[in-house]
Amino acid sequence: MRAKAAQPMLSRMVQAQCPLCGGTGWQLVERGDADGQRTLQRKDPANGAPSRSPKPTYAIPCECSKADRASRNLARARIPRRYEHCDFENFEIDVWEGGPEGAGWDRSLAQAKVVVQAFARNYPASGESGLLLMGPCGVGKTHLAVAALRELMRRGHDARFHDYRELLKELQASYDPDHPVSEMGVLEPVLKAEVLMIDDIGASKPSPWALDTIGHILNKRYNDNRITLLTTNYLDRSEAEPVIPRMPSGEKLAIAREDTLIDRLGQRVRSRLYEMCRTVEIFAPDYRREIRHAGRIRS
Repeated sequence: MRAKAAQPMLSRMVQAQCPLCGGTGWQLVERGDADGQRTLQRKDPANGAPSRSPKPTYAIPCECSKADRASRNLARARIPRRYEHCDFENFEIDVWEGGPEGAGWDRSLAQAKVVVQAFARNYPASGESGLLLMGPCGVGKTHLAVAALRELMRRGHDARFHDYRELLKELQASYDPDHPVSEMGVLEPVLKAEVLMIDDIGASKPSPWALDTIGHILNKRYNDNRITLLTTNYLDRSEAEPVIPRMPSGEKLAIAREDTLIDRLGQRVRSRLYEMCRTVEIFAPDYRREIRHAGRIRS
C-alpha cells in the first residue's frame, strides 16, 4: 500500500518545483499578437510577479504534467502495464538469423509492422477497415496492436483495450444483481469506443453465450462503422496433416487436430471478421521461448 501512495506524492513534489507552473499544472500563455506569435509569461522567482507588463493570457497544461497525462490516458484505455512500453520503434524485425527460414520469419515480422504502422499513420482514412493479427504465441501481435492504439491516442483518438477472456468474465459478473456495474455499464464503452482492441480473441472455449456475445459486439461495431483491432493465436486452417504412425496391429494412433479460428468463433463470427478487418498473418517462432535476452521480451 505504501508503494502505491509514493508515486502521486513524488509527482506533486516535482510539480511544486516547476518554474513554469509553480505546482499548479497549468502554464499561462499570452494570446497571439498581430503576427501570430505567443510567448510564455514567466514569473519572477523573487516575488512571483510577472517579469514584464501582463498581457491577455490563457492557460494550457504544463509540460511537467505530460507524463502524468500519458499515464492517465493509458489507464483510461485499459492498456495493461505489461504493454505500456509497446511502440513501433521498439518492435524488432531483425531477430532470426541463419538461412532462408530465418530470413522468411524476419520478412513476415517486417511486413506485419508495415501494415499496422500504415493503418495507424493513415487513420482515419476513407473506407478504412480494422485489423486481425493472426499467428502463434510470442510473435508480437499484441505489441503491434498496442503500438497502433498508442499512436492513435497520441493524436487524440479514443481507444480502448480488452482481453477477450477478461471481457467475457466482466460481462458474466455483471449479471449478479449485487455487482456494482450493470451489463450495459460493461458493454457500452466496448460498443462505443472509437477504436477497440480485443486481444487473444477465441482464447476461451466456445459456448453459445460467448459466441452470441462476441457476435453482438462485432456486429454492432460493424454497423456503426467503428474500427476494431483483434489478435488471435488461431489460424484459418490447420497445419499440414502429419504422418500418422500406426501401432503394430496396424491401427492408426489418434492425434488431436489443432483448432482453427472458425472452430473457436464459429463460421458466422469469422465471416463478419472478413468484412470488418484486414487479416495480417505473422509466421515466426515464439520469440519469448526462443530468445530470452533481458529487455528483449516481446509481447
